[in-house]
Amino acid sequence: MRILYLLLRALVFLLLLGLAVKNDGMVTVKAYFDTAWQLPLVVVMLLMFAAGLLGGVAVLSARVASQRREIQRLQATRPLASPLPQPGATRTLMD
Repeated sequence: MRILYLLLRALVFLLLLGLAVKNDGMVTVKAYFDTAWQLPLVVVMLLMFAAGLLGGVAVLSARVASQRREIQRLQATRPLASPLPQPGATRTLMD
């Protein structure tokens, strides 16, 4: 399984490397206030990919923090569970 994972990572790396080699042309990125930058297309693509990852991590971490607060609130308000029966203790249908 480890070899398969390593081969998959190598394949993804080679595909991304090929994409970078094919998209080495310069593009103009225009921003507000008449600002413009000349960057290779692959750099712009990687920056946008990184921005998307950061946005996804930010949304995910907010969701996880919300869920953790909810779990803590539920654990604090749950009724105390009955103690576990001792080993060897017999229970009847009336218990």
